[in-house]
Amino acid sequence: MKRLFLFALFSLCSFTVLASDLDITLRQTEQQIDGKIGVAVFDSQTNTSWNFNGNKRFPMMSAFKTLVCANVLYDVQQHKLSLTNKIKVTKAGLINWNPITQNFVGADGQRFGGQMSLQSVCGAAMLMSDNYAANLALVQVGGPQGVTKFLRMIGDKTTRLDHFEPKVNYVEKGAQNDTTTPIAMMNTIKKLLTGNVLDSENKAQLKFWMTNNMVSDGLARAVLPTGWKIADRSGGGVNGSRTLTAMVWNKQHKPLFIGIFIDNSKLKTLPELNQVVASISARIFNKYHIVEPH
Repeated sequence: MKRLFLFALFSLCSFTVLASDLDITLRQTEQQIDGKIGVAVFDSQTNTSWNFNGNKRFPMMSAFKTLVCANVLYDVQQHKLSLTNKIKVTKAGLINWNPITQNFVGADGQRFGGQMSLQSVCGAAMLMSDNYAANLALVQVGGPQGVTKFLRMIGDKTTRLDHFEPKVNYVEKGAQNDTTTPIAMMNTIKKLLTGNVLDSENKAQLKFWMTNNMVSDGLARAVLPTGWKIADRSGGGVNGSRTLTAMVWNKQHKPLFIGIFIDNSKLKTLPELNQVVASISARIFNKYHIVEPH
């Protein structure tokens, strides 16, 4: 019993030092970028969590696409939708980033008949962050209000979606529209990927989309040690904002869930913001022993 108590005490002390180091680093980084940073981490290996500004609101930006497509999968599970449903794709719907949907538009692009399956729509939104695809998926689940209702149903009382693309990315300082908190988003991603909201087949589909994400290479993926896997989704907006939600794991380590948010910083370019997120990710990996296996 004494040995068990000492082990628990040592673990608590080690985690306290871990959290303290991360707090100091992030406070320094906030000063350097003249912005606000929020981070939340949950390690299912040790059942411990930590956060920095974890209950403050941050813009979601394209991170909302995970929630939309999870909502789609839930509705498929409830037999309200089918991934084989055909969705009309029109030239009028094209907006500022349409790398996949632009190839499917009708009238001028009859090569694909002006239609996409709902599965392809979510694939485009999740793999390439296609904004028109995200809007098409949003319509299927009742728009932003439908997604917010879905989030409330699964226990997320904080996250809210108010707009379609591209307006979702324009969140003024202090506004609550289209925002979440690091803790709320991390818990929701954890629930969607490993909880009971989705059945095993739909969890696997969501995980597949996030694992094969093609637009987040400069973030946590850039510093992920060999031998580890990552499922993630990123977002970028105005006012020097950037976000990343991720699950990291390997055969020996249960999933580590991470939410990293930056807002109102002086950084003007995506590479600058990516470097900050990658640096924070590397420090989290180091502290949680996400290292190359021996």
